[in-house]
Amino acid sequence: MDSIDRTLLRLLETDSRTPLKTLAAEVGLARSSVQARLRKLEDAGIIQAYTVRVSDPDAARVEAYLWIRTGSATCAAIAPALARLEGVVQCRSISGDRDMVLLVRTGTLEEVAELRNRVADMEGVAAVETHPVLKDWV
Repeated sequence: MDSIDRTLLRLLETDSRTPLKTLAAEVGLARSSVQARLRKLEDAGIIQAYTVRVSDPDAARVEAYLWIRTGSATCAAIAPALARLEGVVQCRSISGDRDMVLLVRTGTLEEVAELRNRVADMEGVAAVETHPVLKDWV
């Protein structure tokens, strides 16, 4: 399962009656390619019904906190760019040794690492610490 499959699942979770044409336009693929992907997801048991039942909803979601120290930029200057990154759920300014914290949600740890690298490469970001969520208690 890749990022396109996860995007299709998110779209179907929002509206399981979304037409193939709309799904195809959202992910930038041909209708036939989207139809083939959905068939594979059905055959694998990931899509169990079109009320969309994901066999293990948490398996497709990895959360992490990215603690950011800004360099010469202010939080207000880089927050809009951070908020536009796919996978960013929250972007907050904080006090203390770090200037900002991001809550990110992706499908895999590899995607968290890719997102972390994009953040680290942004102008105004001096350092990034990555803290994956291991378990939810409450």
